[in-house]
Amino acid sequence: MLWLPLALVGAASQAGYSLTVKVFLRHIPPLFLAGYSFLASSLVLFSVVFATGIPPLGPGLVPAVAATVAINTVATILLYRALSTTDLSLCIPILAFTPVFLILTSFLILGEIPSLPGGIGIILVAAGAFLLTAKSGQGLSASLRAPFLTLRRVPGVRSMFFVAFLYSLSVNFDKEVVLNSNPIFGSALVFFLLAAIFLIIAVSAGTRWPKAAPGNPDPVSPPHPSARILLPGAVGILLAIEAISINTAYTMAIVPYVITIKRLSIFFSVLFGGLLLHEQDIRGRMAGALVMIAGAAVIGLWG
Repeated sequence: MLWLPLALVGAASQAGYSLTVKVFLRHIPPLFLAGYSFLASSLVLFSVVFATGIPPLGPGLVPAVAATVAINTVATILLYRALSTTDLSLCIPILAFTPVFLILTSFLILGEIPSLPGGIGIILVAAGAFLLTAKSGQGLSASLRAPFLTLRRVPGVRSMFFVAFLYSLSVNFDKEVVLNSNPIFGSALVFFLLAAIFLIIAVSAGTRWPKAAPGNPDPVSPPHPSARILLPGAVGILLAIEAISINTAYTMAIVPYVITIKRLSIFFSVLFGGLLLHEQDIRGRMAGALVMIAGAAVIGLWG
């Protein structure tokens, strides 16, 4: 059962990651934020590898790394787009669809099948996230139709739906990466390659930090040049913590269970959105939190 608290640590780290990304996107261009964040995370993880040594590498490492890097490049672009335009407490709950998609994708890619109680827990977590969006704050009344209307009307929510599906593919390859290396080295390699891709794209596209207008009390760029490195570094540390905890959990439980518990990050994100970002309609969105917790309990006890 050690995988359960590890997945919970991953959930808290994921929520912190989403929060900091949303806040820092106000100050840092998305491509640079992604590139520097992944770079900082890879450096943290590689420092651990340097201390512990490179693990034995399996033959499936290269194709698994290539697959997850390609998928996560697209997913990160869509994720940042959603976070930059949509309330944290509105778009993050859509990620609860990932465990539902995983019931099929994990079977096809890894041959993993949840037990009946585990499947019920997965559905409960997804249903709880569905209820979180029943009061969307987009001019829609609270109803079972509201999440579907929100999905149709809000571009950020649509983007996050595709992110949820892409993650249902990539996390299977993440587990293959772990099985062909270890929970630390594999993620260090993946994050380094993602950093290289985003920084190359940023430089090639001529991306620059925007200049604040003279006398503007709310400048777009960070107040000090060092913040341009330190802020993404904070995101990178959260990513490193998430990677170590979730990847270790992969070695103890099947992917759908681990990711379902990780999706409790939705509960934390909605909470952060209300308490820290002062987003509206939090009480309505929190209605599904107990259902999500019930689903997590079912997986933890009987999955």
